[in-house]
Amino acid sequence: MKFLFKLVLVLVVLLVATWFYGRSLERDHIVSSSITLIAPADSVWRVVRNFETQPNWWSALKSSKRLVGRPRETWEQDMGRSGIVRFEIRSETPGRRLVTEILNDDQQDFGGTWTYDVVTTGAGTEITITENGWVETPLYRVVSKWMGKHRTIDSYLRSLAGVYGEIANPRHGDL
Repeated sequence: MKFLFKLVLVLVVLLVATWFYGRSLERDHIVSSSITLIAPADSVWRVVRNFETQPNWWSALKSSKRLVGRPRETWEQDMGRSGIVRFEIRSETPGRRLVTEILNDDQQDFGGTWTYDVVTTGAGTEITITENGWVETPLYRVVSKWMGKHRTIDSYLRSLAGVYGEIANPRHGDL
């Protein structure tokens, strides 16, 4: 019985310490990752813009479906362990830039935008994704720091490179 009490006490102390540490972390963040692909920009754009087929090539994504009856183009994606994420297209410059924003219909733990920039360079097609996000709950901030704020973007970019049979090591440029 004493062992169980001590174990519970240690867990409570760890949880409280983690919560206070999380409160000291910034709520808002801006991070970006880029890769350069040999594939032509118009092909990269078509793959990036086709949310319906992303579960076929991005392993983090279990499903993606368009939601109808919304004022803007809206998608719901099942991110597996990370849960369901709904987002809408905020703006688009076809072939060059796409801005999506997470909708917080059911949760208020995190949010923000992803800006996709597709640019033709001398080396090929550069795609940069910039996340302008926030994490509300202190415990989630600790998890986000532990997992790394680039984790999801980098997973996406590595998988995108795989569509073209390429291997990518994303470059980070945080603001």
